[in-house]
Amino acid sequence: MFRPIDIEAKIELDEYLNVLNHEACEYSFTTLFMWQNLYKTMYYKGKNFIVIIGEYEDQKFTVIPLAKKENLKDAFEFIVKHFKDNNQKIHLRAATGEFVEFLKENYKGKFDYIEERDYFDYVYLGESLRNLPGRKYQKKRNHINYFLKEYEGRFEYKRLNEEDFDECLNLLEKWTENKEDDESILSEKIAIEKVFKNYDKLDVKVGGIYIDSKLEAFTFGEYLNDNMALIHVEKANAEIRGLYPIINKLFLENEFEDVEFVNREEDLGVAGLRKAKLSYYPHKFVEKYTVLEV
Repeated sequence: MFRPIDIEAKIELDEYLNVLNHEACEYSFTTLFMWQNLYKTMYYKGKNFIVIIGEYEDQKFTVIPLAKKENLKDAFEFIVKHFKDNNQKIHLRAATGEFVEFLKENYKGKFDYIEERDYFDYVYLGESLRNLPGRKYQKKRNHINYFLKEYEGRFEYKRLNEEDFDECLNLLEKWTENKEDDESILSEKIAIEKVFKNYDKLDVKVGGIYIDSKLEAFTFGEYLNDNMALIHVEKANAEIRGLYPIINKLFLENEFEDVEFVNREEDLGVAGLRKAKLSYYPHKFVEKYTVLEV
């Protein structure tokens, strides 16, 4: 029986997520949980695997099953049967290159594979984002130096918790004022509220920057695996020069000081977001594919 990915599902899903060492942002419990409203995600726990299904724009889909290599074939056979029993062709999202190779080897000619550049995750070296070294980061350092000079003695980085989340939501409201009132903005607001309401049960760290005792930026992330931090959300007052670069830098310095890699998720094909993410010079991309049954 499929069950919704609610907060009670965390223990069961983490048992598999924590040993699989995926680098794609979709394979984090917090990601699955916070976007459950948008994607209507459900999960089924088999003997040695977990299968996740969802629905978006009336299209049912699945993702890579949560299973060790030796159980991957059994898990995917369950997916094949599930879609066949429901008279649907398999639609698989967020497939990594490694999983595509598994499918090509075991299901020759059964699927088409579509490279999804808009959903590639940007992965950076932690040391580069914490230190911003060399000529290529000169512009970032200039923005930060301006901020440090302009707000010297007036700003504070702080780790945030439940008592601070109302301020975060107020900042989020201000951030959305100049945005188009579309489904993605509303979905993100719901997702962020879910994280804050369940903060004590999740593994996220939340950081913020106050200027003159007023919260002007916040962000949250967690460990995706032992060697990689995953940054889910970053919001700041865009009118304050240097605020985005410094919340990025201080959050990693304070909460992920030793992590080797940082996953800052995808750009969704948004031109401004792509430009911003590329400006930090990614170390690599986590490539993702949509897999469609022929």
